[in-house]
Amino acid sequence: MASTLAGVFDDYDDAERARERLASAGFRREAIQVTPERSAWGTGDATHGGRAAQSGGLRGFFSSLFGTDDESPGHYSEAVRRGSMVVTVEIDDDSQISRATEILEDCGALDVDERVEHWKAAGYTGYDEQAKPLTREEIARERESLQVIQEELKVGKRAVQRGVVRVHRRITETPVQEQVTLNEERAVVERRPVDRPATAADLAAFKEGEMEIRETTEEPVVSKTARVVEEVSIGKQANQRTETVSDTVRRTDVDVERTGAQPQRAARYTGAERRKNRGSYAGAERRAAL
Repeated sequence: MASTLAGVFDDYDDAERARERLASAGFRREAIQVTPERSAWGTGDATHGGRAAQSGGLRGFFSSLFGTDDESPGHYSEAVRRGSMVVTVEIDDDSQISRATEILEDCGALDVDERVEHWKAAGYTGYDEQAKPLTREEIARERESLQVIQEELKVGKRAVQRGVVRVHRRITETPVQEQVTLNEERAVVERRPVDRPATAADLAAFKEGEMEIRETTEEPVVSKTARVVEEVSIGKQANQRTETVSDTVRRTDVDVERTGAQPQRAARYTGAERRKNRGSYAGAERRAAL
């Protein structure tokens, strides 16, 4: 799905740097537009020589990119009228959105929503196509106003390797001994002298012959059988913990003190409360392209 990212810049060199870095990162150069172009910057003709002139002015140009269902085209048109530059890049693959956003922010893109809130505090009610572009002096005067800046604490998390557990499997040999009882049979021949008359049985055995007696002995026979004696399970156990992160954030406070005949108490300007859940990139907003 095709998408368009836009970043607002107050410095033309920053806008040009963003365009070159986007092109170097692989984005199509013809899909990257800086409005107004340098040749028209500060001339009072923000549409001179660019695609904005072909799209019916600033609002028409931004409406062709972001659609007309919200106020974004008017806000970007107002930013150009007040001397800012808008870098737009058409993206063919949504996987490139985070890379393009990172480049725009790194080059100094501003948060257009915060800029609009600042204008509204000074009476801005919406983009007027009949309003004339600010002159260089008016732009410089507007940007000289004191800015109230407040830091926000953002806590993220990342995976850190704490250690490695390796499980090795090896074979060891252990000498063992067993006692076994062995039987043995051996032939025993005994001769003893006698002197008696021969009997009939003696005479019957009085002939040639032979007798055989077998000798036996036992010897050890070794065999082995394998048995499972232990099981080792290998895995990981996930746990969660809550950790409190403490830090300090800074903000700019502007003290206004009035002097005169009647003593006045000093008033502290604390600035408008930061809007919550802005839903836009810091300096780059995504809109679906028509």
